[in-house]
Amino acid sequence: MMQGMDASKAALLEAGLAKIRARFIDSLEDRIDDFCAQLEILENPATAEAACTEIRAQAHKLHGICGSVGQPRMGALAAQVEHHIDSLLAGPRPLNTDFVDELLNALLDEMEQNVDGA
Repeated sequence: MMQGMDASKAALLEAGLAKIRARFIDSLEDRIDDFCAQLEILENPATAEAACTEIRAQAHKLHGICGSVGQPRMGALAAQVEHHIDSLLAGPRPLNTDFVDELLNALLDEMEQNVDGA
């Protein structure tokens, strides 16, 4: 319990946070679908750069919320995806997206475990 906060306020706060966490877990199915769609686009060298840009944007959003909903591992994986894509896009072409694929699959595994555990 937070110092100086009575039990009823702490209970209300915890209940609110639990609802936020539940909504986040519910949103993971759509996020998984979006990432999977981008993985397919990533396979085509002609669309790989656009897929990387979209994956990076989705990973950035996910990374941003994970700390607030008690998902540090998922957040760290999303950050890895984001930072690797930043490096990749700054480098030579054609893009070698093998590691993006590997990192994204690790992130997807973590997301699916959270959905399955809910």
